[in-house]
Amino acid sequence: MNQIKHVIFCIIDDVRSDQFFKLINEGSLPNLKLLMKEGIYSKNCITDFPSLTYPTQVSMMTGTYTGNYLEELCHGIPSFHWMGRNEVPPFLRSYNSIGSDERIQIYKLNDDLGNNCKTLFEMVGEGNTVSISQFISRGVSYLFPERKTKLILYYLLIKHSYNVNRYIRKANLVAVNKLLKTFENPKKYFETKEAPIASNLLFLSSDIIMHLYGFDSNLYKLNLFHIDKVLGVLLEGLDKLGYLEETAIAISSDHGNYKAKTLGDFGNFFSENGLNNYHPRKNNKGNMNLGGFNSVGFFNFKSNSNGNGQNWNHPSISEMENYGPKQINLLEKLFTIKGARLMYYCEDENTSKKGKIYLKRRDQTTGKIVKGSIEYTGSGKEFKTKYSTETGDKDVFNYINDDIASKLLDNKFHTLNEWLDATFHIDYPLYPDLLSRNFKNPRRADIIVSTCGDVAYNMKHGKKENKNLYLHDIGLKKSAVVPLIIGGSKDITRKEVSHCKITDIVPSLLKLLGKKPHPSVVGESLI
Repeated sequence: MNQIKHVIFCIIDDVRSDQFFKLINEGSLPNLKLLMKEGIYSKNCITDFPSLTYPTQVSMMTGTYTGNYLEELCHGIPSFHWMGRNEVPPFLRSYNSIGSDERIQIYKLNDDLGNNCKTLFEMVGEGNTVSISQFISRGVSYLFPERKTKLILYYLLIKHSYNVNRYIRKANLVAVNKLLKTFENPKKYFETKEAPIASNLLFLSSDIIMHLYGFDSNLYKLNLFHIDKVLGVLLEGLDKLGYLEETAIAISSDHGNYKAKTLGDFGNFFSENGLNNYHPRKNNKGNMNLGGFNSVGFFNFKSNSNGNGQNWNHPSISEMENYGPKQINLLEKLFTIKGARLMYYCEDENTSKKGKIYLKRRDQTTGKIVKGSIEYTGSGKEFKTKYSTETGDKDVFNYINDDIASKLLDNKFHTLNEWLDATFHIDYPLYPDLLSRNFKNPRRADIIVSTCGDVAYNMKHGKKENKNLYLHDIGLKKSAVVPLIIGGSKDITRKEVSHCKITDIVPSLLKLLGKKPHPSVVGESLI
């Protein structure tokens, strides 16, 4: 392992594990197959909640999950779209939008991480680092494209190109060639002549094509074929430059994907229930905000506890049970939304070290409501959760029907890795742990509702974005399980890892370099 001096972390956006390894077995991804056979791989790498591009890539790049980022060692990104309640008026964050200050919000990511975590680039310490097409780049030595405007233009050209396949193929190759140039001529990009010790390479083309054409389209598969081809260019280039044998290359994805059954429309649901969506750019005095809702909806509500109309603190359960001018019960009314099958919300007095999350599921057979809860205690590596059900024969996540997972329904607190071992192979893997971390974040939603992919609404801060049916936010295996390969140098042990989590990747790469992770890292090395 001492021979490894460089690590390259490649994230292929939006790749489901079963689809990925099927293509490998068919011989369609020969370079990825080579990396897999000569290194470490896992067919069950569990992503974050929610399974959206952010926060999943944030967790991948930091090795930790979200939580109370003001008090704990963790990152501060709860979702792709969220409400900042610590300002008056509150601000709305959408990483693919322009904010109220007319700035592109994706560049807020590095600030939103908070100071209680570090990126891979920051953790490697001394040495040159490279970020290709990745917005989570705090601490990096060289960023490509070099200017923020060029990086956004790069993204928009791919997304809106009339000849999607042709332009994306070019973009994939440009990204790999740029990374190779930093190895070939480091003095051009850094202050020293040393090749980069850590690099991140993001292929975002797969996500764009998946949403536009679907994971079952020829375009999506052709793009994966091309990514494999340019990875072959990377391997060949590193070999010619003499770096391949001392380089470890990690390949993974941020989330999987699924196809929703139908599109939904709220119609007059909000106005009929006295709910008015807030948006600061419209000088709107609304009493709620629907942050994001593809098949998982994040609802924020204004607390009226101080009576001045400005308080956007999280409302209490009693407020939500008698909310707004029509005094509706949000915990019941939101569960009447077409397709709603799951609901989560938290206890009033939760702290960063102790709390409770309430869970509800509508049984598809009987229509009855199954109730349960998650309790959490501790923080950091001492964090544990207890998952309970109010009915003896049914639970919200159907763990009771699995021989392994059911053993953790024992009224005891369990660690992150205990939940991983017990749930990696079924739907809603790691959910008792991940949901609790999300609800500890001050930027959390008040109520989360899921249709489990039956109905897609595609809302962002109250506005319908598109008519896509190909999405990736639900907790089913097809959205929550991604592939992982760590190969390259022959110094890497060959083995299959039964299961792991996306936060294990950073500590594994640091281990290969002989470096220690930041105390915030909750993942563990697979080496």
